[in-house]
Amino acid sequence: MIIRFRKEFALPSEQVFAYFKTPADWVGLFGFAGAPQDRGNGWWAVPLKRFPFPLVARNTRLEENRLARWEFRGFWRGTGEVRLTDTATGVVIEGFEQISVRWLGIFSVLAEKLILERGFRGVWEFGWHRLRRIEQQAS
Repeated sequence: MIIRFRKEFALPSEQVFAYFKTPADWVGLFGFAGAPQDRGNGWWAVPLKRFPFPLVARNTRLEENRLARWEFRGFWRGTGEVRLTDTATGVVIEGFEQISVRWLGIFSVLAEKLILERGFRGVWEFGWHRLRRIEQQAS
């Protein structure tokens, strides 16, 4: 499954980028199920609500306040990226997350459509709602 997004917020790029510096920082935006665990060499295990397998991810590229790219391993496989562009009123966030279940092969597509896609889209929507609340508090 691939999730693409483009959102604009009246927030500084530095404030938004802080949520993507490491996978451990995702918890502050997306409110996952528990505390991230450092797995070494930049890898973090980030627990998911209602799912027994955490996201195990690490950033593969960072450009301060501009770009964060990551990859998954373990139960999950895939990549993701956010690109931040300053505007006159704040920041535009563009990017994607491509994720699948590693060991399901061709059945991964079915599992994604029936079970996982809605949950992952919900996680991103939760993050966007949280940024909207922060945006409203700042104005």
